[in-house]
Amino acid sequence: MKAYIDNQAFDVKPNETILEFVRRIRSNTDAIPTMCHDKRLENFGSCRVCSVEIARKKDGDTKVVASCHTPVTEALYIYPNTPKIQKLRKNIVELVLTDYPADKVFPEQGKAATPFQKTIAQIGIPNVRYPKGKSHLNNSKDTSHPYIKSDLDQCINCYRCVRACEEIQGEMVLNMSGRGFATQIIKGFDTNFNLSACVSCGACVQTCPTEALTDKFESKTLIPDKVVRTTCTYCGVGCQLDVSVIDGEIKGIQAPETAEVNLGHTCLKGRFAFQFYKHPDRLQTPLIKRNGKFESVSWDTAYDFITQKLLSIKDQFGADAIGGISSSRATNEENYLMQKLMRAVLQTNNIDGCARVCHAPTAHGMQQAFGTGAATNSIKDLEDTSAILLFGANPTEAHPVTGAKIKQLFMKGITSIVVDPVQTKLAKLATYHLQLRPGTNVALLNMMAHYIIKENLVNHTFIEQHTESYNAFRSHVIDLDMDELEALTGVSKDLVKKAALAYANAESAMEFHGLGVTEHYQGSKTVMLLANLALMTGNVGRKGVGLNPLRGQNNVQGAADMGVQPHQGAGYMDVTNPDIQAYYKEKYAVDKLPKYAGLKIPEMIQGAIDGSFKALWIMGEDTLMTDPNTQHIRKAFKKLDLLIVQELFMSATAEMADVVLPAASYFEKEGTFTNGERRVQRVNKVVAPIGESKSDGQIIIDMMYKLGYPQATGRKYDAGKVLDEIADVIPFMQGITRERLGKNGLQWPVAKDGTDTKMIHPNGQFKRGKGRFHHYDFEETPELVAHQNKYPFILTTARQLEHYNSGTMTRRTDNQEISPNDYLEINPLDAQKKGIAAGDSVRIFSDRGSVNIPVKLNYTVKPGVVRTTFHQPDIFINRITGNVGDYETMTPEYKVVAVDFEKV
Repeated sequence: MKAYIDNQAFDVKPNETILEFVRRIRSNTDAIPTMCHDKRLENFGSCRVCSVEIARKKDGDTKVVASCHTPVTEALYIYPNTPKIQKLRKNIVELVLTDYPADKVFPEQGKAATPFQKTIAQIGIPNVRYPKGKSHLNNSKDTSHPYIKSDLDQCINCYRCVRACEEIQGEMVLNMSGRGFATQIIKGFDTNFNLSACVSCGACVQTCPTEALTDKFESKTLIPDKVVRTTCTYCGVGCQLDVSVIDGEIKGIQAPETAEVNLGHTCLKGRFAFQFYKHPDRLQTPLIKRNGKFESVSWDTAYDFITQKLLSIKDQFGADAIGGISSSRATNEENYLMQKLMRAVLQTNNIDGCARVCHAPTAHGMQQAFGTGAATNSIKDLEDTSAILLFGANPTEAHPVTGAKIKQLFMKGITSIVVDPVQTKLAKLATYHLQLRPGTNVALLNMMAHYIIKENLVNHTFIEQHTESYNAFRSHVIDLDMDELEALTGVSKDLVKKAALAYANAESAMEFHGLGVTEHYQGSKTVMLLANLALMTGNVGRKGVGLNPLRGQNNVQGAADMGVQPHQGAGYMDVTNPDIQAYYKEKYAVDKLPKYAGLKIPEMIQGAIDGSFKALWIMGEDTLMTDPNTQHIRKAFKKLDLLIVQELFMSATAEMADVVLPAASYFEKEGTFTNGERRVQRVNKVVAPIGESKSDGQIIIDMMYKLGYPQATGRKYDAGKVLDEIADVIPFMQGITRERLGKNGLQWPVAKDGTDTKMIHPNGQFKRGKGRFHHYDFEETPELVAHQNKYPFILTTARQLEHYNSGTMTRRTDNQEISPNDYLEINPLDAQKKGIAAGDSVRIFSDRGSVNIPVKLNYTVKPGVVRTTFHQPDIFINRITGNVGDYETMTPEYKVVAVDFEKV
């Protein structure tokens, strides 16, 4: 199909609007000016500045249309800038300027022009013939919010902020009030930003074409020395960020609209929570503890001290008396080097990290079912799905950009099933919310499978051609007692049946799960039963389907890929297999490697208490605060001969260390992160490291040389060279280079020629050959078996939007002002029985200890269940969590803790 611009013919793409067509051909936004248009939003057509003339034949009669929402048709003649159109645009801008501050028509000194100022300049500043309108705004300036400011005198009523709040974030906090000249933007029920339900994502600020909405950093009008594209450090979504730098300091962040992952959106952590990088609390020199106090020392002194202690312990007790905990906050390259240091240099497989602590059941369960322990599909497949099963995940809090995309579909009426013991925001919008008792995931999944089989909604063709062990699974679930499982889960069997049949009847169903699946005694089994649902309905290997774990931290996927687990090396290869050992020996250029699987973190901790484990090196983890049973860990740390901690700040764990090494933040180094959809993306250095801090990669390489191992990439940490080594070692990353990653990354597996993979297991081609069914009965967690008579309530833990795990970084930003406390959420019926009112504090206690915590009364939790977050060190909720973990992987069971509580 062809259409004409100023009588010149060009090819038209399907479903293109005139605006899109002209801007594509003319290759710039100046081709047609706009005010109300944002390509991320639905076309609106309110301002008419984008108007053009069109005709059905050359030199034929023309009419004026808004180009933003008028589709291009065959042989359409388009005239974007005729004298008539130029006059129309000037008249529109002239009318807008009657209610716009005269001193804001031009950019202020030292500021970049806003989109509206650029439009004025492009159209030409008209002579305003109309009288200036009378002020009609009440409290036009709003500075109540820690980040977002408004000055509605500069509002041009384009509706972009209202639409961004609704169409991108799905919050609908902003709206338009009044009529005619008195029309104005309001927040919530005409309150201020701080008192509204705003989630501080900043989407409204980024889309606003004036300075009616800005942030405290004035990010969109900065004139930076440079803008550096990098990857966010906060969660597994992996948002791309454009970071503005002036005089060597970060001054603001915008979300690039060309980023495939986040499409010009991000949450308040990615957009605003960056000031931690230069906080006065940052560690800036190496520290050694002498006589109970830390002393600043040189790097060489710290390295020599560590070398002497490690070699002494290794000589006296053997290499397996040493271990390391790596970090999902660190880059792939640094995680790879850390596991290599432990295995090739120190000769132990005692390497673990929070990737196992949170998502090992995902990796294990999906490996057993499919052969690969990673997301089967891409987040973009949300565009192709007809049903969503969200199991044990709260992405609007923990994965906000993906959560916002899911929320948009929920609001538009997609078939949606949420399985969660808490009535989350998404649960309130879902077609079906199965609010089960914490810990009964296996029972509920057995119910769903039972009903799908009973109603003969299984995909027999897919099962026969691409799976195995179905008959044993079918025999197991078909005779289960639904009344018994209904009583166990606390969910109506009729509701479960409706949800199960909705999933099975969907043309394509996409599953997402989070820590509400993995952090349970039966976590791995739950993942395998989720895989059963996908296998039995053929929801694998197509667009818009699959199992898609929502990885917690920014590089959980990458840390696991790099071999940060005691039983699998880089690329998930079995470290106990002699052939694999020979492979790694060749790649690492060493004569020997440890032959047995190493210790997981709980085993290292117990070994320290028993006296067999002597030295622990922790990179970027606040283990004392984030791992369960704090007193147990504290006891272990006290018994260690050597505790080394690499950190940004003096964390609770760092305070117990013998040596503390100051690490560079992600703004201060290079590398890659891998997000939850297997997308490897570049981390680019934005500013210089603060003080004497070094990247984790440089610290590890320095220590490799001190310990007598010449790292193949040289003495200087070079992220590109280390990535080349990774690509040589890990088969599914063989085609990755730093250059090939570009701005949007590549999704593994990546072929030698650089071709990446958006979807794995296409058409039932599983890595393990055939997809495998598993079957399990529900087992009550030992936590409740042992303690529920004495501690009758179930505590479940969760994340909060404003913070990141232990909050080490976010607590040192204005996010702390927005959310300064952890709270215990209690059902009002339970609170009434104990004489507890809103605003009270309680002492919550378990078999391990107790903490005092303020209360929020909330019907989102069921009677008998309480819920809290774990970000604030003054609460330290892990003092009361226990040592029960997933039976297969030892992932801690943070989601079921037997507790009781009383009013303080």
